[in-house]
Amino acid sequence: MELGLITFGSLLPDPLTGEALTQQQRLRDVVRAASEAEEAGFAWYTIGEHHFGERDVIPSPAPVLAAIAEHTSTIRLATGTTLVANRDPVLVAEDYALVDLLSGGRLELMAGGSFFPEPYAVFDQDPETKAARKRENTELLLRLWTEERVTWQGEFRPPLNEVTVQPRPLQSRPPFWISGGVGPESVHLAVDHGLPLVVGTTAREPGVFAPVFDSYRTLWSESGRTDPPGRLGAASHVFVAESSQRARSLWASYMNNYLTVKKPGNTHFSTPPDFDTYIGPNGPAICGSPAEVVDKLGRLHELWGHDLHLLAIDVGGIPYAQVRAATEITAAEVLPQIAGLGSGTVAAGA
Repeated sequence: MELGLITFGSLLPDPLTGEALTQQQRLRDVVRAASEAEEAGFAWYTIGEHHFGERDVIPSPAPVLAAIAEHTSTIRLATGTTLVANRDPVLVAEDYALVDLLSGGRLELMAGGSFFPEPYAVFDQDPETKAARKRENTELLLRLWTEERVTWQGEFRPPLNEVTVQPRPLQSRPPFWISGGVGPESVHLAVDHGLPLVVGTTAREPGVFAPVFDSYRTLWSESGRTDPPGRLGAASHVFVAESSQRARSLWASYMNNYLTVKKPGNTHFSTPPDFDTYIGPNGPAICGSPAEVVDKLGRLHELWGHDLHLLAIDVGGIPYAQVRAATEITAAEVLPQIAGLGSGTVAAGA
């Protein structure tokens, strides 16, 4: 199983010191962390896309990935996710073809839609059309990247007549993943087009997602496809330190800070979940010593049968030095053991 890092560029004051980075400082940390991840041996570095929130500061992963491409040479550069349900697929095709060229063919694009209401309100999109927009825009994007001239008519953007997107991606068909949650629409979309699937597993207990991974394999088998099923990915909030006690004591305040989200339009803050439950055996997050982290990743692999796991470490205003230390110990003591896990292994009875 491959391990990668994922960041949304969350920018919050340190809950212990009150210190806050500028937006420029935070973005520079995101870029330098990518080159350090490559040096440490991680397979992926993934940039999330969020709009109009007070916590995350990357509304467009493309220019950030382009900057990272100039400081790296081998690590896969991914979006986690590109909000194709909310963006014009023609512009997405152009922007990420540039990233693929600048990175030497290292792009991995994950196609999703926003879980938050603000993009739909600001972009004047009906949230009820999310699944339909995601399917239509994904299918158009695939055509724009694989066909010389595209003539097309759909529901959510003006028609195209003999349009050729320039520049062209370096990869003949850049790896294209469908991003989904617990609903069936994304699974069907991925299988219909023979695409890999990454599931947003950061916010609910792991057992909730087992049927999603299972349904992907089942639908693939029932579809009559002769090619093997696509790859499967997942993600978790993760923190690793030399001991369980140190990991918990360092991370609790920052994770609670990240999960305490102000509701749009008012001053109400949500209450974070109980930290011990959140990182416990049935919790979505992973926190502890290297051995504990290896154990939980292994159990998640047995449950889901996935072969890519993205780790979100830099959340809640945690200082960069602590993020770097956690990343280094993960690379040194977790990554070598996780790399030996095969893909497609699901626990008996799951």
